[in-house]
Order: sequence, then C-alpha cells, then structure tokens
Amino acid sequence: MELTAYIILLCLSVFIILTENQSLYKWIFIPSVMAFMFIVRNEGFDTDIAHYAKQMHATGTDIYYLREFIFWFGNRLVYYLFVDEMIAFLFMDLIWIITIIKVGNRLSSFNKKTLNNALLLVLMTSFPFVFGYENIYRQFYATVFALLSYSLIDKKYYTSLFFLVIAFFMHNIVALLLPLFLVKKFYKFNFSDRIQISLIVSLVFVASLSILVKLKSAEQTGLNMGMFYLLIFVLLLLIGLLVFRKNIYILFEKVPSLFFIVVLMMGLVALNVDMVAERLGMMFIVFVIYDLYKYSSEIESRGVRSLVRIFLLLLFSLPTLFFESSKQFLM
Repeated sequence: MELTAYIILLCLSVFIILTENQSLYKWIFIPSVMAFMFIVRNEGFDTDIAHYAKQMHATGTDIYYLREFIFWFGNRLVYYLFVDEMIAFLFMDLIWIITIIKVGNRLSSFNKKTLNNALLLVLMTSFPFVFGYENIYRQFYATVFALLSYSLIDKKYYTSLFFLVIAFFMHNIVALLLPLFLVKKFYKFNFSDRIQISLIVSLVFVASLSILVKLKSAEQTGLNMGMFYLLIFVLLLLIGLLVFRKNIYILFEKVPSLFFIVVLMMGLVALNVDMVAERLGMMFIVFVIYDLYKYSSEIESRGVRSLVRIFLLLLFSLPTLFFESSKQFLM
C-alpha cells in the first residue's frame, strides 16, 4: 500500500511540475501528502520510528535526553496531549509538512504562478525525506527546522538563528551545517569574506571529523552510500562550474551550499567514516535541493525551469525505488 501510494505521489509531482498548476498543488498534492503520511503511520512503525514511539513513554532526564531536549521532551509532550502513538506521529508530521510549505512560500516572491512555492513537490518523495519520516525521524526533524532557518537567514537573521538553535537541540549534528549558513550571511562581512570564512570552518570541521565516529549519530543507515553522495555532489558542482564558468561567484550566490558540502563530504569519505557520511549526506541533499529549486524560480523559460525541477525530482526520488534498503520502508 505504501509503495503504491508513493509511486502515485511521485507521478502526481511530475504532472504538477509539467503543468505548473498552482491549484493542483494546493488542493490535490498537499492533501495527498497528508493522506500518504496517514498510510505510512497506519502501516506500522519501522526500526527507529518504533524506538521513538517507545521513547514517548520515557521519563528519563539524563544527558542523553538533555543535549537534544527539544525533540525528546517535545516527543513526550505530543504523546501526553493525544495519548496515542499514531496520532502523536501524525500531529508531528503535520508540523513538518506545514514548515516545508512555509519554507516554499518564502520562494514565491519570484512568481507564485510558476510553482516557485512548491518546494514540497521535489522534497516529499526524495530519499532523504523517505528515510527521514520512515526511519531517522529525529535527524529529519532537525533538518526541516534547519532548512527553515536557512530560508530565513537573508531577511530575518535573528529569527533564523533562533530556529537554528532549535534544530541543534533536536539533533546536535546540525552544528556541521554551519559553513552553509555562514556563506549566506554572517554579521556584516561581505560575500567574498563569507566564502573564505566558510571554507576555513569547513576545513576545521574536516580536520576534526574523526571525533564524530564516537557519536551516537554515527549509527549506520544500512546504505553505505557516502561515496555515492559525494559523487552526486561533485557531479552537480561540475555542472555548476560549467554553467557559471564566466563568473564562479555567481555559483556561490545561486547555490551557496554546494561547494562547502563537497569539501565536507570529501573529508568524511577520506576519513572512511561512511556511517557519518550517510547521515550528513542526506541532510546536505535537502539543502542542495532547496538552493537549486530557488535557482529554478529565477529561470524565465518554462521548459528549462520544468526540466531542472523534473531532474531534481527524479535524481533524488528514483533511488528510493531501486535501492532495496530504502524500498523496504515502503513495503
């Protein structure tokens, strides 16, 4: 049932991107996403989700919970309100769906009629999201709120910092996203200085990444896909360098996350910490999708704009259907 619903959702995304029909997105796709999440939760809890359901009944307050207290205590609070695990998860699902819709709406200043606000179309079926709402829910939740922070940083700097702190106390691994935020905006530093600062911070993180192997967030997802993620990012970077070969600074402006993600992923792969690379790679993909979708909003040609969005959708959604370890969540 889940797999069938997923394929229908993916086909619906393709159709809406091609037609650029705002009404279909608002009145058909968004309700379909909510219906899909009901199917997901009704089919039972997989692996980590079962653990989070168990933690709804926990009462501990040791350091394990305190260092990421917003997720753990929030998880308990939602269960306390509804006294039902499935309803609690559905309520939490509703929160992240609304959050992604709001992130998308911040892109609609270009032209809402061309689906510039429909970021959810590309993200919902992407494998980082599938693994997120089907398995690594805590990291997924932190990623969603970190993305909200990222979308706000240009115009609402202090609000952005607030949500970044919120995300950090959902999952501490969010700290490694710092270079992506610094290049977007950092106090009064100009763009060139921010690039240099972000590069330095990225290299510092790479130099100390071996410590992350000891973190609990280093548990493997079962994919061993660190090198695969790196290849995707390098491919996208090469395409970006080709497109913006006349002025590389434009690439940093349009897709600010990509270069620093490549630096961080190269460090992870070189240090042979694939378990960390898998988790971070999935977080990074969400930010690259956001930047590229935002860039697509500036493309005037409808054909090219739709092609870029279809490329993003299929590049990050089709692996879900072909990799056994990801498809099993939908079975």
